[in-house]
Amino acid sequence: MNRNRLIGFAVAVVLLSLLGFALYSLFEIVSETKYLPPSREARLNEYLALDRWLESYGIPVRVEDRGDFSVLSQAGEKRIFIQASLFHWEGAQTEYLTRWVEEGGWLFIALDNIREMEMEGFRFLEDEFGIKAFARRSEYRYDPESPGFDRGVSFEPLGEVLLSLGDSGGNIKLIQVRRGKGTLTVTGEPRFLQSVNISETPNARLAWALFAADSDEGGWLFIRGKAKVSGLLGSLFRQGNLTVLLVSLLVLLSIGFWSVLPTFGLVRGEEAKPGKPLRERFLAEGYFLKKYVALDSYLAVYAKEIKLRGKPVDENDISIFQRSLNGKPVTFREFPELVKKYMDILERS
Repeated sequence: MNRNRLIGFAVAVVLLSLLGFALYSLFEIVSETKYLPPSREARLNEYLALDRWLESYGIPVRVEDRGDFSVLSQAGEKRIFIQASLFHWEGAQTEYLTRWVEEGGWLFIALDNIREMEMEGFRFLEDEFGIKAFARRSEYRYDPESPGFDRGVSFEPLGEVLLSLGDSGGNIKLIQVRRGKGTLTVTGEPRFLQSVNISETPNARLAWALFAADSDEGGWLFIRGKAKVSGLLGSLFRQGNLTVLLVSLLVLLSIGFWSVLPTFGLVRGEEAKPGKPLRERFLAEGYFLKKYVALDSYLAVYAKEIKLRGKPVDENDISIFQRSLNGKPVTFREFPELVKKYMDILERS
């Protein structure tokens, strides 16, 4: 091998080794975490994780936005979840729910806004099931072993209960009672069921015990609303490409202006209207010049045109011609006759 090539190869190896050592000692490979916002489906349905979890175990899930007697009477499910603010609490509904629970139904009521509930709804819980609900905002104390309950609603049992769970302050946040062959469970806003919280161990255990433990009982009917999401512009600015949005707006505006602006020329399907007779236009110009005492300027134009064209002028017309060129005032009575004479001069061959 050529000596020079061997030396060059050795130098290159040494330089690459030094560069690799420098990169290894000075730089560090760090993984980058990229935040992916939740999908629109997840933002609309804050219980999406619960729904998919139940369906993965073969438990059917059906969702209604509102609830009343017709929805209850047509429901074939044995287990129903009711968001209290979206249900019409009237006598027929509460009586039907009571009989439905007694016959073996499994009812879960979430008092998501206790201050706006009708008083009849409270009597339904207290008179029929012995559960007194009231607004009592408890002090927040994070407990990793406690599920995520609603801090604004508490309960007091008036009889025997199957299950009661509370917070660290001793306030009962979830209560379950038996009525006939069925059971009723009541809580505040079920934060432990929401997608952002259900992955925590205490929330997952409670959700499993309440909604999935008895999978043989069939599916669930959820009467609950949809969460509010940001509008189209907010989603585009947060997730979309702003350049594409601006270009699309410019193209749309251009097409809009092009479609509404009129074309040049006459409007299609319309004929040009004839102008006013020549006599009327001359009279109008004459009245205008008379108003500003400028009839002589009109005649001076004729005189200059005759002079430029070199038209022959008779002896009788010389005095009139010179009068116009000198800019002497012309009366309104003389004006028509003088105009006629000038036009005759221009028409001569």
